[in-house]
Amino acid sequence: MSFTFKRKQLVFAGLALSLAVAIYVNWYYTRPTDLSEIQTETTTQTEQVNLGDAQFVNATLDSNYFAQAQLKRSQAQDEAKQSLEEILNSKDADGQSKQSAQKAYEKLVNCIVLQQETENLIKAKSGGEVLVTLGETAEIILQKGTLNDEIRLQIQDIISKKTDISSEKITIIEAK
Repeated sequence: MSFTFKRKQLVFAGLALSLAVAIYVNWYYTRPTDLSEIQTETTTQTEQVNLGDAQFVNATLDSNYFAQAQLKRSQAQDEAKQSLEEILNSKDADGQSKQSAQKAYEKLVNCIVLQQETENLIKAKSGGEVLVTLGETAEIILQKGTLNDEIRLQIQDIISKKTDISSEKITIIEAK
């Protein structure tokens, strides 16, 4: 009886610890970074070019920032899903631990889907790149030049309709 109780506590503690680590890693990789830390390469062209020949010649820091942030967020979410799947597939885990892991897994998947849906809606409204992080609060990072009062109200409306997050807990910023 004592061994079974300790094993249950150990499995549950492992689940809680892995979930806490996954949340921290997600926060760490999705927090806004100072753009001065991101190094860019500049090149000069001496050839005569027609401006219509190439479309994405002048890639901005915005596109690099959004791509990197989305990649890091995706990696953190994949790590969290993997650790929860390990608990769900573990033969040593008891029923209560598996139920807790299943609930956490469903919550994580729902959060990922909700973030993607809100990003798509905000992209459609703003016309630029967007990064959305949802939790107790909502953080929305928009591409430079896309934020105005109308977009801000539309974003708050989208977030409040899709989630239970109040407008006081919504942070909307524009990438530099």
